Amino acid sequence: MQGSSSISSSSVDAPTPRCHCGVRSPIRTAWKCDYTGRKFYGCSRYETSRRCTFFQWYDLEPLVCYSDVIHKLLETNEGIRSENMELKKGRHELLDELRHFQQCVHETTSELEAAVAASMTMEDNMRASVVMTRRRGVVIITLMSVIVLLVFFPIKVAS
Repeated sequence: MQGSSSISSSSVDAPTPRCHCGVRSPIRTAWKCDYTGRKFYGCSRYETSRRCTFFQWYDLEPLVCYSDVIHKLLETNEGIRSENMELKKGRHELLDELRHFQQCVHETTSELEAAVAASMTMEDNMRASVVMTRRRGVVIITLMSVIVLLVFFPIKVAS
């Protein structure tokens, strides 16, 4: 039995036998073997650097129907774990995609802000150009008025 199953400890107040090491052996439960769910006594130093081969069944051999139910439950549990891993993987992929979209939104926002700033600068330049054009227009109209006045009302210079 040693090495062929994973075990989990359970606490029981009943006296327990001592293993070959002289240490009390806790009741454990086999999970990965033909005896799934069956309880046994095993050395408390199991899976440490000091291996002990002590083993003794705690309970009677379970009925086949219990064993079948336990196997089906373990298979269902493994399926759920596998599905959970796939869901976690999908979640991570979605989070990566979300981060990518957030980066794209940030970049697009920055580009739009730069375009708005450039547009406002162009608008300011156009306003300044309109103001200069109006001033030039006023100057031209004033000069034309002076020319017209000089043509129609020449100034006589005293000699």
